[in-house]
Amino acid sequence: MRDLENGSNLKTKKKNTSMILAAFMIFILPIMLVFIGAFIGGIIGENMQVASNRTFQIVGGVIGFLLSAIIVKVFDKHSKADEKSEKIYWDDL
Repeated sequence: MRDLENGSNLKTKKKNTSMILAAFMIFILPIMLVFIGAFIGGIIGENMQVASNRTFQIVGGVIGFLLSAIIVKVFDKHSKADEKSEKIYWDDL
């Protein structure tokens, strides 16, 4: 490890995020978690042997969506745009 006591500077750098990963996190992950939450909610409803299995599926889907919103928020907070990439403005289109 480096000797940080002698006045050396420690630089931290945020990780650059690829566009494919960012698109997956924003568009695909919430849909997947809604379906997984509805599926798990349906299984829980069947195991509890209640009359309304749809209620558990809806609640599971909502919980999956809320979980995906939290994950996307944390992902957005820890990701950083690449300053070296080409900027595209609406006037150029």
